[in-house]
Amino acid sequence: MIGTIVLFNNNSIYAKQAIWRDFDNMKDLVAAIRSGEKNDNNINWEKFQDSDIYQNEDKDSKECLQLAHKIGNNLGDYEIVHCFRNENYFKIKYTEPETPEPQPETNASLNVPEPQPETNASLNVLEVPETNASEIVTPSSIDLNITVGKDPITRGENQMVTVLAFDPTTGKELDRVFIKLEIKDPVGILVKYYTGTEGNLTRTFKIGENATGTFIISATASQAGVQSTKSLTFQVQ
Repeated sequence: MIGTIVLFNNNSIYAKQAIWRDFDNMKDLVAAIRSGEKNDNNINWEKFQDSDIYQNEDKDSKECLQLAHKIGNNLGDYEIVHCFRNENYFKIKYTEPETPEPQPETNASLNVPEPQPETNASLNVLEVPETNASEIVTPSSIDLNITVGKDPITRGENQMVTVLAFDPTTGKELDRVFIKLEIKDPVGILVKYYTGTEGNLTRTFKIGENATGTFIISATASQAGVQSTKSLTFQVQ
């Protein structure tokens, strides 16, 4: 009897961790994660490496998943989605651009001729219109919009949370903005923590079977020294 109980418990644990076991390719797994059908932010890395999905991926995808696991000493379902969409996602995100070394001053730079007085020819030069580069500016403030899939929601169901960061002047979604999303249960315990670098952050998670009451969502967006924070609540019944 004891052996039977242990086997059942092990299978239950494996079923929770092995979100990939019902799929034979990354595309279907990613679709299930994005729809909220599958959700695991602490994937068993050792078992995942032995799965057919991981073994059938190309070298670049494997390197992306390995880097994602190495950075946080953990692999979450949303990191699998990032690697599927862009194999270089984490390389780009965590690689600092090289700063060119200053070049020594040469005789050529010391012999720059004096600026010439303005002539009629220079006065008649047509003005060049501004390019798109001049339009890329950091907003003076950031607006946040938080929405949930269901409110109220029943215990055991999947809840979807979306955070949108946008420029209040133009109304456009921001790019290269850091978003931090925290979700706390009714007693104030942090149950979910997500981050993203795009203006639209969407995450899906399962509500615990024993959770009831008011959950609190807190989102913070920051870009080039500008920061904004907003909160929202939803009810679990």
